[in-house]
Order: sequence, then C-alpha cells, then structure tokens
Amino acid sequence: MSKRTVFTTITPLPQGITRETVLETLHNHFEMIDLNPLVIERHPIKAPRKASPEEYHSIWYHVVDKINYFPGYQGRTEFDVCFHDLNNGLQTHCFAPLGLDIKDKWTIGGTLPHEPKEPVELGLGVPKDGLWLREDVDMKCNLMATGFVKKTLKKAHATLVERLVEKAHIRESEIHNSRLEEHNSIMSYYSEPKSPAFRASLPSPDPAQQHPAGISPYPDQRPPYRPIEHRYSLETTPYPYSPPLGDLQQPPADSRYPEPPINSRYSQPPPDPRYAQSATQVQDPMHSHQPYQPHRPVELAPTEFKIAELPTSELRNG
Repeated sequence: MSKRTVFTTITPLPQGITRETVLETLHNHFEMIDLNPLVIERHPIKAPRKASPEEYHSIWYHVVDKINYFPGYQGRTEFDVCFHDLNNGLQTHCFAPLGLDIKDKWTIGGTLPHEPKEPVELGLGVPKDGLWLREDVDMKCNLMATGFVKKTLKKAHATLVERLVEKAHIRESEIHNSRLEEHNSIMSYYSEPKSPAFRASLPSPDPAQQHPAGISPYPDQRPPYRPIEHRYSLETTPYPYSPPLGDLQQPPADSRYPEPPINSRYSQPPPDPRYAQSATQVQDPMHSHQPYQPHRPVELAPTEFKIAELPTSELRNG
C-alpha cells in the first residue's frame, strides 16, 4: 500500500547571488547530481520504456545512491531519473525500487532591491525581500517506508542546497574577478606611455574614409571649422531685383541736346564693370531657374471714338 506525501521547502539565498548564477547550476544536470551527498555513480541513458510521452524526450540518467538503512548497515540503490529545464528552475522525476516515485521541482523566486516587489504565497514562510530557492516534492512510497524516505530525502537535499549556495558564491567571485582584471588591463594599456616605434606602427587616419557629414571618426575630436559658403556674393551677383544696367535700352542721342561734359555734375557716371553681364546669366533666386527678363512696356492698341451725327431738325429744336 502506497502513500502520497507532498511538502515544500523554502531556502533564502544570501545577498550577492544572482538568478543567473543559480539557474546556471540548476541547469547543469551533472553538477546537480554530484551535489547530492548520497550519489556515488551516475551516467546518461536513453529514455526507458516506462517513460510517459511527455518525459520521453527529456534527459535521462541512471544514478546509484549509497544509503544507511540502519546504524552500521549500508546499501546501494539504483534508479532512473529524468531532468527537464524550466525558465525559472528545474523539474525531475525519479523512479526508484519498491514503487518509490518522486517528482521534484526547483524554482528560484523573490525580488532584488532594484526590482518591484511581487506578492508572495502565504503559509510557506516565503521571505519578502531578496531571492529564495523553492523545492516542491510530490512523493509516492510504501506506507511503512514513507517516514524513512522523507527524512533521508530532506537531509540529503538540505546538504545539496548548502553546496549549491556555496557554489554560487564561488561563481560570483570568479565573474567579479574576471571583470576587474579586464578593466585593469584596459586602463593600464591606455595609461602607460607609448614608444615612438609603437606610434609609428599605428595606421594613420585616412581622410578618404567615408564618414557621415559632420561626424568625426574619432569621438574625442571635433570636426574642423568650415566657413559657410554663401550662394550669392556681392562681387559676382547683383541685387536680385535690380536689373543689370548694361541691358537697359538707352534712348537714342538727340543732337538738339548735346551730352554734358564728363566732369559736369549732370554727366552720367560710367557703368560699373561688376554689373556688366548679360541678363541671361542673372537668375532670380526666389523662383525656378529661369533667366531674368527685364520689364518692357506693353504697347496698347489705339482706341477709336466715333461721334454720332444728329439730325438737323433736332439741332434746331435744341
């Protein structure tokens, strides 16, 4: 006659341990098996015939445990177990002799100081701050051996969790030291003076390299100053709305009115050579690229007026 036993164990994790480090250990199946103090042998196997369709494609191992049944008496127990990785933990299913069936689920939960707090489950003693490791066990065993199996399983898994936490501490220290060494090596490389031969071996920056306009290939240097090039210059282009003087039609000279002397105040100043260019070369910037056309007067057709002739009788009466 078998009995079903369900229990949950919550283990708070110390500060300085991250989820990634704990999940890395949980997803390492060989390491999880070796952390169990009862295991003396393990090797991977194919899925047995008794595996369910869901567990058939999981990863299976054959494990050998060494158990103290009585004081001074030890025995060996062989069983098959499957491992299934979860996003937040690990799920295992063990098939042991004498009808022992153990479903174990490991999950990591909790919140860090910089994370929003989540509601916790009541009645389990879940800590409200920090991370914690949860173990849910669903066990079916012989009624007479239930107490012994439960006691042995709890003791072995307690040691497993202690080793897992210590392993996580070591892993965090290795990650921290590797990052510190990398940072120190980078700082020492840029701080130590470079020899002239080393500087000469560096490739000189190629100005022909394509870089976005206004962005320097070197973040610490600003792009060189470039003056703004005006499209129109006073020396080459006249005022947009003033026509060139050389293109205006001058009236024919009248012999009755001779031109005044050059030095007279009534004399016309000589044309400026800067404006002596063709009207076809001057373009209006306010419109499309069309040649400038000087204003020409519009000739109107003469209007003819006719006076109606009135009869002689009406003129007399008037």
